[in-house]
Formats: sequence, structure tokens, C-alpha cells
Amino acid sequence: MMTRVLASSLAFHPERPDRVVDRAFELGFAGVEFLCEPPWHPAAWSGELVRRVRATGGGFSLHAPVADVNLMSPHPAVRAVAEEEILATVRLAAGIGAGEVTFHIGYRPLAGIGADPPWGAARAALRRLHRAAEGLGVALCLENDPRLPGAYLWDLTKFREILGEVGLAGTLDLGHAWISHRAEAFAHLPALLPHLRVVHLHDNHGRDDEHLALGAGAIPWDRVWGAWGEVPLKVIEVHDPAAAERSRRWIAAREG
Repeated sequence: MMTRVLASSLAFHPERPDRVVDRAFELGFAGVEFLCEPPWHPAAWSGELVRRVRATGGGFSLHAPVADVNLMSPHPAVRAVAEEEILATVRLAAGIGAGEVTFHIGYRPLAGIGADPPWGAARAALRRLHRAAEGLGVALCLENDPRLPGAYLWDLTKFREILGEVGLAGTLDLGHAWISHRAEAFAHLPALLPHLRVVHLHDNHGRDDEHLALGAGAIPWDRVWGAWGEVPLKVIEVHDPAAAERSRRWIAAREG
């Protein structure tokens, strides 16, 4: 299976989408995964902009908004807004020809009265979103979280169980997995691989979600590099163009 390497728009924030595509091509990437936070929120994409981006002929993936998008909220109205935000991203993906939408399930509120996690409501929303995405020809890909305060899906065993139960594809963020499990993360990979559509790649030192260039942190990449051959999409998710280019060259040196 052919693997594509895309740049996350995070490296080019806040340039307009068509310029982001141009910059990614200039750095040797096959396309862009747009993180749909402002200024790239789905509501900001005019019909003309959708046509201009699609006309570039690049490869695209989308990442649904993260800020305040919480399918695990104890409040039904908040969950409904989160579901609509993810669905709007799926519709945009269909419009620009993106094959995948990555999203997070949400987070535990750090203020207010504690409540049991609404897993049943979240699973029902995941099934509705999965059906809608399939109908539009888009793969909906749930991403694992880093083990940080408020995270629900940092444990890779739980992550795999939900992917299998709902039938979703997965986006494995290896930087998040390293924060959560350190070297034990690698033991989870054989069971996860059949579920994966996307891999997010960035480095860190094991404590914070730093989004460093590959090789700039503590992740022992060479231990796992050969495992990604059957995953169709790699996304370099770093904070600046220099780190994106360095990471792409790092990959190219290992894949020949």
C-alpha cells in the first residue's frame, strides 16, 4: 500500500488554506492535513476557497476542531454542538476531496461537580457520525490522547476497544502514545495496526505534548519505523515549517 506523507497545517498557521498547500508542496509534502481551528474552521471555507484548494490536486486530510469540542461533556447540549462540529468537518472533507477526518472524543471537565463519564451517549454519537461519514465517502478516524489532565482515551487498550466496538478507523498519535506509555506503547502496536488509517508523527521528551521535529525528542523511532508500511497516511504534526521539513527529510532518509 502506498503511504502518503502530509504536513499538518499547524506548521503554517495562520496562512490561508491555498497558501498552506503551496508551502507544503514547496517543502516536498504530498499534501496537507488541515487542523480546522480558526482560521481554518469549516464555517470560514467559502465555496470559492473549496474549489481553489481542490483544484491544486494535492492530497488532503482534515482534523476536526479540538477546542471546546467535547463528546464526553456531562451536558447534552454541549455534546450536540460537538457532534455538529465534527459533522461539519466531515462535510468539508467531502467538499475538498479529503479522504479522512481525525477527531478526539473529548475531555473530562476540570471544574464543576464531578459526574460519571457519558460513555453511552458518546458511543451513540460516534455511531451516528460514522454512518454519516461513510455516506459521504470519508473515513472518520478517532485519535488517542496524551496522558494529561482530563484525557479519556490515553490508554491504548481502551482506544483499541472503542475502535473495534464502533467500527471506526484510528489515528494513532505516536507522540501521545509515548507520553502515555513510554516504551510499553510499542507492545500495543500489533493489535492496533489493523484499525489504523492515519499516523501522527512528532517528538517529545515523555512529559509534555511538545510537537517537536522527529529526532529532537526521546522517542526511539527506529524501534518502530518498520511497523508503518501498511498505514496509508503519515502526518507530520509540528509547529513550524523548519521542523516540518526536517521531519520529512528524516522520513525520506529511512524510506529510501
